Amino acid sequence: MNPTAFMMRNPIRKGEDLRRFVIRVITENCDSDLPGAREEMIGEALQFYRTRIVEHVQQEEQDRAVADRRHLEARLADLTAKHDALEAQHARLKSTMPTSISIREAEEARLGAFKLAREKAALLMEKPGGEPTAGSEAIRAIPDIKPRWTR
Repeated sequence: MNPTAFMMRNPIRKGEDLRRFVIRVITENCDSDLPGAREEMIGEALQFYRTRIVEHVQQEEQDRAVADRRHLEARLADLTAKHDALEAQHARLKSTMPTSISIREAEEARLGAFKLAREKAALLMEKPGGEPTAGSEAIRAIPDIKPRWTR
């Protein structure tokens, strides 16, 4: 069946949707007295209807796939730009970061971390309102650690 020939024999009226068009064609053209002509006309109209529905569904799927692809491409471009920015920032930070620290700086950082931990532990032992207790004073009385790498 040729859809173009069917459309030429039965033109769609202005504002008529596909379902109403097929029903109109079937009801108007099925009054033939020839044997088998009625069944053939109904079969041709229904085949045309099926073909148009399949075409419509395929077009909708294709349009949705194109829209999804555009959305994903835009998202990929955005993520690529963010990745490039983070990579540049990482390279910049890596180039400015020292590759080694002195023993004196390491000892100072180690002592500072110990003092901070000791004070936090003492604060946790105090009563509400910051009132010192025997436990908090005992923690504060712990001597500083000895240097590990220097004498």
